[in-house]
Amino acid sequence: MPREKQESLSSDEREKLLEILETVGKTRWSERWKNHMAIPENLNVFSKSEDDKEKILRYLLLRVLINQQAKFEKVREMSIRISSEFTDMLLYEPFRISESDLFRIFKDVAGEKGSLLYRVGALGGIKPISLFTYRFKAYEGFIKWLNERNEKLYDIILRYLREERPVGLFKFLNSHPVLEAGWVGNDPKACRMFVNWVVFLLSEVWDETASSMRDTLMIVDGHVAKVFCRTGLLEEVMYEKRRPYIIQANKMRPWIEGLVLNSGRVPFYVDNGAFYLFEDGYCMDIEPACASCPAGEVCRKYIMDSIPDVEGVEKFRRLGYSGEGSGHLCAAIREQRAPHRQHRGLTPAG
Repeated sequence: MPREKQESLSSDEREKLLEILETVGKTRWSERWKNHMAIPENLNVFSKSEDDKEKILRYLLLRVLINQQAKFEKVREMSIRISSEFTDMLLYEPFRISESDLFRIFKDVAGEKGSLLYRVGALGGIKPISLFTYRFKAYEGFIKWLNERNEKLYDIILRYLREERPVGLFKFLNSHPVLEAGWVGNDPKACRMFVNWVVFLLSEVWDETASSMRDTLMIVDGHVAKVFCRTGLLEEVMYEKRRPYIIQANKMRPWIEGLVLNSGRVPFYVDNGAFYLFEDGYCMDIEPACASCPAGEVCRKYIMDSIPDVEGVEKFRRLGYSGEGSGHLCAAIREQRAPHRQHRGLTPAG
């Protein structure tokens, strides 16, 4: 796979930038976490009751399962709608919910073809309603598994966090013989997200001592990886061989995790901070707002001002390439320009 070397930040600059990302991540998350989790009105996330905590945890598990490959606002609407419609049945006896009622809500929210929730045509021929169904069925099967053993998800989570830390909880959920059918990929970001949410709720909302925020996991989606490349936190960038203008976030995750671990920063907040630089419109593929970016003073700003001969793009900024690599990138894109608006492929694949 193609690799590009670039001048990285100095040790002091790296520490400063990671501190900025952690601060941004913690501040923004404290403002937005209830919206991200999409807690419905029929559930009380601030309750100290173990029964209420159990409900929240089960709801969030379903929430992250159907969130995979979906559009955020519609997932939020879908999660709240089915929770409000089916209440405790969804959390304790989802197998009693009729498919006709479930699919009616799905189509109300996602549209007749489901394209408002999952992108039609990008799923290898799988219908959006099929995606939704198999993920819901994985959740349903897991709840059955809990019921058969008379166990609570809350107790299982506490046990794994105390004995094996968040990484142990992740391994349990990811490899569970029923639940694994609902995850996307071998190292699902949705599962990592669920574990981080749980640790946050226990530590910061419910005042439990099961685990430390410093033991949370890096999610590292494509946007986060691009921030690490663009800023100069990484000295090497990995790209797909077939499409050498798309970074391989999953291949660079170990480097990013190691960097954050060695810094002593909270992984969850650093990860969020990098993501928020994208979400808030600073670190963008086109016209990044470097002047007002919280990381602007430290960031290396690896930018290519323009990519010639790409239809519809006058100034396409692609960060992560040094000047030496820009010609290679331009050539790669020119070769790939035949497909429909191929420049959109610069959204990272991993």
